[in-house]
Amino acid sequence: MDLKKIINIGVLSALSLIFMVAIKFPIIPTVPYLLYEAGDIPILIIAFLYGSSAGLGATIVLSLLMAIFTGLGGPFGAFMHFLATGSLVVVAGYIYQKHHTVKGAIYALVMGSIAMTIVMSIANPLLTPIFYGIPREEVLKILLPGIVPFNIIKSFINSGLTLLIYKKLANFLREKGLLYSFNN
Repeated sequence: MDLKKIINIGVLSALSLIFMVAIKFPIIPTVPYLLYEAGDIPILIIAFLYGSSAGLGATIVLSLLMAIFTGLGGPFGAFMHFLATGSLVVVAGYIYQKHHTVKGAIYALVMGSIAMTIVMSIANPLLTPIFYGIPREEVLKILLPGIVPFNIIKSFINSGLTLLIYKKLANFLREKGLLYSFNN
């Protein structure tokens, strides 16, 4: 792996962890324990720069670090974060690899956001009862008023911010000779 690529992924991953720790707040009153965090933005940028496998690799590491440094949800929280961010990053990164245009980026981020929402709409009712002992009926009661809107809002905020930042950052890195990527 190219040294510049390793450094860029490392810096963006560190930024993601800082965002996870420093920027977190509830966005849906019915599910105040689901916290928005901006850590997906640097991971999406990794996926756009280097592909979905690099983004997924960063997601695995950062999910574990999130559980260690924040304690949010412990191993289950790390796994759920991996599912949510992983589905967003893999879909968005894959589509953007095929369509390197602004329209392609928008389409990739919208489809990634939809994928994340679908995955979490399935994962929460299936896994939350197992890990937390909460009856499935209780999880299903908060699915539409809480879990689905949370994932839509979180993924679209992070996608929108990624869209605003990505090209400027990629151009800056390229101008400074810090970016070598087949994707740009």
